Amino acid sequence: MNYSDLFTAHFPTIINAVQDLLVSTDYKITPNIIQQTRSRFPQFNHELISKILDIALSTHRAQTITKYASIMPWYFTEQTLMQSSEPAFANHVINRLDCRNHRFLEICTGSGMHAFSAIMNGANQVITHELDEFIASLAKMNYMLHGQEINPLCIDGSEAEITSTDIFWADPSRRKSGIERKTLTGIYSPNLHQLIDMAGQAKRGGIKIAPGERIEGEFTREFLGFGRECREQILWFNVDVIDGTVTLIDKQKTFIPEAKGKLPQLVDMKSSQTYTYLLEPHSALIRGDLTSMYVENDIAEIDRSIAYGMSNRMHDADWFAHFSILHQEKYSRRRLQECINELKWNRLTEIKKRGFPIEPDTLRKQIKFAENSEYHGVIILTRHENDHLMFFCERT
Repeated sequence: MNYSDLFTAHFPTIINAVQDLLVSTDYKITPNIIQQTRSRFPQFNHELISKILDIALSTHRAQTITKYASIMPWYFTEQTLMQSSEPAFANHVINRLDCRNHRFLEICTGSGMHAFSAIMNGANQVITHELDEFIASLAKMNYMLHGQEINPLCIDGSEAEITSTDIFWADPSRRKSGIERKTLTGIYSPNLHQLIDMAGQAKRGGIKIAPGERIEGEFTREFLGFGRECREQILWFNVDVIDGTVTLIDKQKTFIPEAKGKLPQLVDMKSSQTYTYLLEPHSALIRGDLTSMYVENDIAEIDRSIAYGMSNRMHDADWFAHFSILHQEKYSRRRLQECINELKWNRLTEIKKRGFPIEPDTLRKQIKFAENSEYHGVIILTRHENDHLMFFCERT
């Protein structure tokens, strides 16, 4: 389909007009809104009307998210908003890649954030590929609104020619697979191994993949966090990033692991009684080189396969949630109930677990909390070797 009739200088006016209509329904698309939009813009067929409504609604959602404020005006579909890297993430990637005075070659334009950041940070040429013609046209429109002329190519980017002087970036689409897979959690398009081969040929390269992927190769990995979530995993090629590096985008903090090959102290049942705090690491740190963080900060492990740490001092709260330990012992259902009774904890008590066989919601149904009590805390259930432990804590 030719989308040139939509993506003109009047495009922002069209979207603004539809957003004004959506205000009356609290941004819900109803049959009446669809009919009003068709009446207002009779020059567009039903497919384009659906796309216009999608853009109006998805862009409104982006406008309510402060993380996109710096890039506005910028237009999204539901798909591009869901898959988009936020501007701060795109800028971090482009700063790592250092595109100045180089050609930037991108596979999968998506919302267009990375290509825009590349041109704004000194790339002398941007070539970006997007198979979806509508998404490519929308990205081009966004670039034009910011005074940049970038024309996404609607061809398979995996067949693009790449040279040793190019800067390469790929943000492949990923869909979950119902088939049991030994390495990847989903199916990437273009093929991830093909993209890895391309990135290795570039002067510098990066590929965004799901945070939970665990693959090995001639690259290093960085995990990007925001809030308490691990949002992205980046595979870096010929970029000066140590494997397992973790960056908290919103906090502008980076952990660079230096204790490679070393292991933190492992507590036993007796020594665990001497620690003041149980630590829960940031989820991005768990994906990255948590072992080095523990070694470098003298944090002990409860179990080599469990992320919880133990320490006698407070650490950076951006990296760790702290729980002050009131009492701990081996798990038993009877003793769990007795301790809750002694502490007089009410239903506001949290139950957390790692390496424990029972889900918190299931366990909560099996125990009784104090009625008419103002006290509550945190129960942490975990494992030490073959034993299950329970910690009764307060958030610090």
